[in-house]
Amino acid sequence: MSQTSASPLKTYLPKHPAKVFAIDSWRLCVHSNSLSSGDQRVELEHRLVALLLMFIDHPGEVLEKERILATIWQGKVVNDDSLAVAISHLRKALGDNPRSPRYIKTIPGVGYQFIASAAPVEEAPATPAPVPEAAPLNPVIAERGYPHRRFPRSPGLWIPILLACLVLLTAWYARDEKKPVSSPDELLVLAGTQLASGQAEGWRQAIGSFRQVLKLQPRTAAAYLGIAQAKMWLLGEQLAQPAHCDEVIGLLDKAIQIDSSLVDAWRERGNAYFWCRRDTLTAEANYQRAMALAPEGDTAPMQLAQLRLAQGRFEESLALMDLARQHNPLNYSVPMVVWIYQMNRRQDLAWAELQRITRAEPDDRYYHVSAQRVLASMGREEESFAHWQWLMADAGFDDDKLQAVQAAFAEAGLSGVNRWLLETRDTADLGQYLPPLSWARYALAAGETTQALEFLEQAAALPQVPLLWIAVDPAYSTLSDEPRFRTLVTRLQKPVQTN
Repeated sequence: MSQTSASPLKTYLPKHPAKVFAIDSWRLCVHSNSLSSGDQRVELEHRLVALLLMFIDHPGEVLEKERILATIWQGKVVNDDSLAVAISHLRKALGDNPRSPRYIKTIPGVGYQFIASAAPVEEAPATPAPVPEAAPLNPVIAERGYPHRRFPRSPGLWIPILLACLVLLTAWYARDEKKPVSSPDELLVLAGTQLASGQAEGWRQAIGSFRQVLKLQPRTAAAYLGIAQAKMWLLGEQLAQPAHCDEVIGLLDKAIQIDSSLVDAWRERGNAYFWCRRDTLTAEANYQRAMALAPEGDTAPMQLAQLRLAQGRFEESLALMDLARQHNPLNYSVPMVVWIYQMNRRQDLAWAELQRITRAEPDDRYYHVSAQRVLASMGREEESFAHWQWLMADAGFDDDKLQAVQAAFAEAGLSGVNRWLLETRDTADLGQYLPPLSWARYALAAGETTQALEFLEQAAALPQVPLLWIAVDPAYSTLSDEPRFRTLVTRLQKPVQTN
């Protein structure tokens, strides 16, 4: 790893004096240290802006690592890791994929090449829209993948068929900006687009649009369903609070009362009964109804597979995933099977399945979460830590934090990293869910049993939804003989009592 101590210049000075640059569909505003594209806006650290400006000044040129470090990290002694983390943050901001890059290409052993088109903009565009509130982290597999996954960014499969068809008309309405949106059909088009935005602000707007539909047509089942879906995604773990759960189930009940053939309403109702009422019998009946209404559908079998996994019925869970794959071959790239194998303590099969997926699919956050967990359970600490470092960089850890974590690993391995995360009370989602559940898992891995139990009890009081799988998750195996833990598991397996 190269190290450099650079010249005393304080900052990178771009060749062009412009303060706004066009990078494909993005706009880089140097004054505000931000990237914007349409309604999307990403704030950048000053050093990342300087790095991006350096790339813009040298389009298509291969920039050696040493040259970048000496220019952007002037006056600091740093190594290649600092640059790798910065590149990772830039790629995340731009939505770039290192395996099929559109902006920044890695030249192995040499450096990086900026391959996008960029040009100065003499007159800055209008001020971009404010940053939408970040979507709440969803600990449950909403559509595909692990329970640490965020709510789906593009929840197309969650939108009723009626809305999916209507969204195709959006472009027609967009041609005439003066055209008022007032009819129920137009409002459904608008609501469907907002619901599919993958952003919290879009979901809030969708609720308002659906409510306007109901004012005009009170018996519109798709509107009740749409409001329920938007609220589920907005609420995240707060869905487990009784009042929120009752509201969402009430909306879904109304949708089904109006149109009992609405497949998504039955599936979402199953999710609500499973996630926040822990009523597996009712949840299973709803999933089965959705499967009967849509025999070729793949999402209801995947949701039922999660329920079966929570019950420790591993073979049935795998069979349901096989059914989902038959109905939709894209599910072969979903790491759900990795999770099932891991929960069943078949780490060899989990790793083989993960390797099968990643041979042809690009890496993403869920791959690194899966790899970190599986490798840790296999005792391959160096490899596991490499994936954890990726997750930390992705979560925004700065250089100081990353160096502290590296020092903790050098001293005590993964146990030391878990202890550092526990002592600093880090709140980022690093594939171990959110606090206090993440703190419980860090405490367990650090050998702090009493602390782990205390945090688990706090998580159960909220309650945090990943605890649905507490009875089968090997992360808690060292607690199996603890009376407090057995009491907690028994309580979490009972349905929530409602008035």
